[in-house]
Amino acid sequence: MDIRRIVLDNLKNRSKDEIKGFIQDAVDTKEENAIPGLGIIFEAAWEKMNDVEKNNMMDYVMRGIS
Repeated sequence: MDIRRIVLDNLKNRSKDEIKGFIQDAVDTKEENAIPGLGIIFEAAWEKMNDVEKNNMMDYVMRGIS
């Protein structure tokens, strides 16, 4: 079973609002079973970012963990 493919296939063709809702729900409920899905979303986005976007993301990450 390829969990990455399953998560990405489940999110494909969803609207931006639907995906935002998924992320917000995972953050609000703090359900641990949502963590892998969030990681896969982050990984997929990271792979498509250029160096400037990655640097900006790292600013957000560092702000979030400080």
